[in-house]
Amino acid sequence: MQQRKRLIGLLSIMIGGSGLLSTAAAQDSDAFQWSITPYVWAASTNIDLTVRDNNIGEGDIPFKDLLDTLDAAFMIQVEAGKGNWSAFGDLTYLKTSASNQRTVFTIDIDSKQVFLDAAAAYWPGGFGSPLSIFGGLRYTGFDETYGFSLINGTPVSDLLSDEDYYDALLGVRYRFDFSDRWQLLTHGDVSFGDSEGTYIVRANFAYTVGKREQNRILFGYQYKSAEYRDGDLRKDFTMYGPMMGFDFRF
Repeated sequence: MQQRKRLIGLLSIMIGGSGLLSTAAAQDSDAFQWSITPYVWAASTNIDLTVRDNNIGEGDIPFKDLLDTLDAAFMIQVEAGKGNWSAFGDLTYLKTSASNQRTVFTIDIDSKQVFLDAAAAYWPGGFGSPLSIFGGLRYTGFDETYGFSLINGTPVSDLLSDEDYYDALLGVRYRFDFSDRWQLLTHGDVSFGDSEGTYIVRANFAYTVGKREQNRILFGYQYKSAEYRDGDLRKDFTMYGPMMGFDFRF
């Protein structure tokens, strides 16, 4: 419940900000440029879960195996800019359920994860130029249940992890232009605060399409490393894999 309230508050800020930008854009059609990018990240995951320094789950989860545990997913980035400034939000929602069988017991995991980046970016050459530097807030929310039971199915105990993490976010983006239609978009960031530290590196090829050559097909690769602590529970994640999206620009 606490996570939902905080997430709703963050989303309200983003939606309210988008409403103000839309009002301004309606008054001046040249005021803002928009970019809306739904995408898919086919990430494999290396995970290490420990409680009081005792390992309760670790190993690599290929994306094809993750699909078997994935119940719901949603990923989108929205950005609006004018002059030398822009603001963007990047939202990922994942809902998974899995079972991890050990020697004498089984761990059933139900997980909801929310990742939200909200940042302002400065473009030295103006919005849409190759280089931008950004800073803002990274929110990570977990709502997870770990159910421990014996091999015969007898329940032993449950471990709940319902924690929110707020980190300062800093990063840089650079675009390499190969031709009128082909580009390479690079992104690197680091965040720190409530978490033990997170960083992301990303590279996407972009191919321009449409009558006005305004929209772009994106395909590339992303790597993410993160560590979180919730009392005695420590979660280390490494996520990596290809990604693909479509960038609507107007």
